[in-house]
Amino acid sequence: MRPGRTEKENAIREKLIFELYANEYNKFIGFEILELSPTYSKARVRCDSRLNNTYGSIHGGALLSFVDVMAGATGSMSGHYVTTVSANLNFLLPAVNTEYIYCECMKLKTGKHILVFDIRVTDDNGNLLDSGEFSFFASKVSVLENSQMF
Repeated sequence: MRPGRTEKENAIREKLIFELYANEYNKFIGFEILELSPTYSKARVRCDSRLNNTYGSIHGGALLSFVDVMAGATGSMSGHYVTTVSANLNFLLPAVNTEYIYCECMKLKTGKHILVFDIRVTDDNGNLLDSGEFSFFASKVSVLENSQMF
C-alpha cells in the first residue's frame, strides 16, 4: 500500500494537473489523469477518430505524445520540471476496437540528474499495445516556486 501523500506532494500534483489540463495540445489529445505520483502514473485517452492514422488505429505520434506528457508529469512530481532526453516506444499492437487506451509510467531509476521510466500502453481489455522506456533530465526549475517552466 502506498503511503499517504505529503502536503508538498499534493501541492505539486495539483499544480501539474492544472498545467496539464490547461495546455491546448493536451486538450486536443484529450487525456484523463487517473493517478499521478513521483513513482507511478496512469492516464487514459478516449479513442477519437481525430487521433487515427490512415489505417484506422491511433496514430503512433499521438501515442508517443500522450506517453511523453504522462512520463514527463510523473518525472516532474519529483519537484522539478523535466525535459525528455530519450524516448523509446515499441508499437506492438494497433490501438483498435477499444474505447480507451491507458498509459502507465513506472519509475525505474532516479539519478543525480536523469530519471528513467518504464512505459506500458494497454487497451480496455488489458492487452499490451506498446511498451517502452523514457529518460528525462531534471531541471533546476522548481514546480512550486516558478510560474513558468523556462
